[in-house]
Amino acid sequence: MKYYRVEPAVDGSLGEMAEFVRGSENRMLVTFHMVLHDWLGDDLVTTTPGFAVTRALADRLQKSGLTGFDLKDMHLSISPQGTELMRFGDAEVPDLVWLDPVGRFGEGDFFMDRDVPDLIVSEKALRVLQEFDLKRARVGEF
Repeated sequence: MKYYRVEPAVDGSLGEMAEFVRGSENRMLVTFHMVLHDWLGDDLVTTTPGFAVTRALADRLQKSGLTGFDLKDMHLSISPQGTELMRFGDAEVPDLVWLDPVGRFGEGDFFMDRDVPDLIVSEKALRVLQEFDLKRARVGEF
């Protein structure tokens, strides 16, 4: 089976309510808090090491039969800069859901790279993701 590295758009930064698993060197989140600085409409965004998807993509993933991920509630804030940019561009604040890759290589459709906190997905998962807006994401073979 082929796997792909997906590097989503970075539309924000980690917020102060983000919490990490002890001893994970800030690579594994317990609580995800994203502060949006802009929103250009991609259905998958990141602020390392967390990934967020729109509610529409989350619903599709839940029905997909794919494995290796959990969908969780997250904290979402908008920075003052983000408020201005979104108002100027007439963007609405997205309804984002935390996509937590919990799979392992060869055992799930979603997992994290061991060396860097990148999202790795199976070919089947990539096909589902590509049904949505990922125009700013970089995708390459893993």
